Amino acid sequence: MSEIMKTLCLRIGWDVHLKPFLYKKLPSNLGWSATLGSLCAILFGVMAISGMFLAMYYSPSPDKAYQSIEYIMNEVPLGSLLRGIHHWGAGVMVLAVFVHLLSVFFSGSFKAPRELTWIVGVCLFLVTLGLGFTGYLLPWDQKAFWATVVSSNLPRDIPVVGQIVTNLLLSGSTISGLTITRFYAIHMLVLPALMLMLIACHIYLVRLHGICEHEPDKKSVTGKDKIYRFFPEHLARSSVVFIMVLGVILLLSYFGEIPKDEIARTVDESYLPRPEWYYMWLFQLLTYFSGSTEVIGSLGIPIIGVLVLFTLPFIEKSGFIGPAKRPLATAVGVTSVICIAYLSLTGFAGALHYGDTILVPDRQLTNTEKQGMEIYVKRDCAYCHNIQGLGGRRVGPDMANIKAKGRIPEYLTAFIKDPQSKSRFSIMPKYDLKQNELLALSDFIRALDFSGHDGRTLKKEDVLNKDVHASDSKQ
Repeated sequence: MSEIMKTLCLRIGWDVHLKPFLYKKLPSNLGWSATLGSLCAILFGVMAISGMFLAMYYSPSPDKAYQSIEYIMNEVPLGSLLRGIHHWGAGVMVLAVFVHLLSVFFSGSFKAPRELTWIVGVCLFLVTLGLGFTGYLLPWDQKAFWATVVSSNLPRDIPVVGQIVTNLLLSGSTISGLTITRFYAIHMLVLPALMLMLIACHIYLVRLHGICEHEPDKKSVTGKDKIYRFFPEHLARSSVVFIMVLGVILLLSYFGEIPKDEIARTVDESYLPRPEWYYMWLFQLLTYFSGSTEVIGSLGIPIIGVLVLFTLPFIEKSGFIGPAKRPLATAVGVTSVICIAYLSLTGFAGALHYGDTILVPDRQLTNTEKQGMEIYVKRDCAYCHNIQGLGGRRVGPDMANIKAKGRIPEYLTAFIKDPQSKSRFSIMPKYDLKQNELLALSDFIRALDFSGHDGRTLKKEDVLNKDVHASDSKQ
């Protein structure tokens, strides 16, 4: 048996190539953040394996895609668990790659001689986002369809070649059956192949130049570092992290509910398109730009951000490492993370349902106040305003107890008609209403006085139902 093992080791190059690779010593004071790279690679393996099994039952066509997802979820043994692993695992992988990128940035490990290692890592991050982008069209539901419509329109702003890029991406000028086939091919073949090549290149560069530079361990008295190798010490630590992350994915897959919308192109005028969470910040960023400035949010800021990532090793040439010794870089990094988090949170807040109910005082409303209430609902005032913290969004002021603040009808009608005439810093749009409508709306707002009355909740459809108002008047 020993001769067979010797022959096998010789044939696979164990002593020359594999053994040095596995038993290479690493810095003994590596933290747990060093396991993020291994975690990302293993998660990609999980996504590849689960994707292969899902592909056995999936049909990339507009008339079969949605139904094949239903079949996987309801008919295939363990199909719902398998799709859950792929769905939740995708989000976890994006998060892991992003956190890994942040860890390398804040530690300063992208500096010479690891410039190319960092650049390949940025490419891996972009490919991971590309996998997410091409993947969420495949369920062919409302969310997938409209998020792709919004996203695929971004390249149109590119001068000269914008329309060409969009047509190449969609396989035409609009989303069609060819689009879903193209996205499926890119998601299953092109991007995974590119990912594998980049991972191999990244691992080679990491092993060539080391994981990262670390300051000497001050606790070491003898000057001898404890043994820490890729195998078995680092691999064991990475395995612990992966098992914990896999446990979270399995729990989400078993107990969590994958968001499901109606099939694509279902007519729903109230539907509000929203992308996956890792694109929410970009989607929300677009809301701050309109008209000729839209290109700033759609292309300008993202492209500048990507260029900064690629050129970072050449921009920051100081020999310092660690966040404490690089205060400017650390401040820029923390600010960027805060901005992304803020945009994502506000995007999710904007996606929440609003305006389904309206809170009014528990008393008989006058006809003018009822008319104002109808205008309040029809004009979608709940898009920005709550009433005692309920029913709307927390963008504009709460409409409860406005009368107690001394707002007279003349002020309210003038403000609604032209908000900037009363406050030049107001972001509220102008409302072109007739004078009697302005007075009715102001009367309703002033009627939202809960100091002497309890509140009662009305449904939006009841507010717009004349018969309900008529029966309410008879009471």
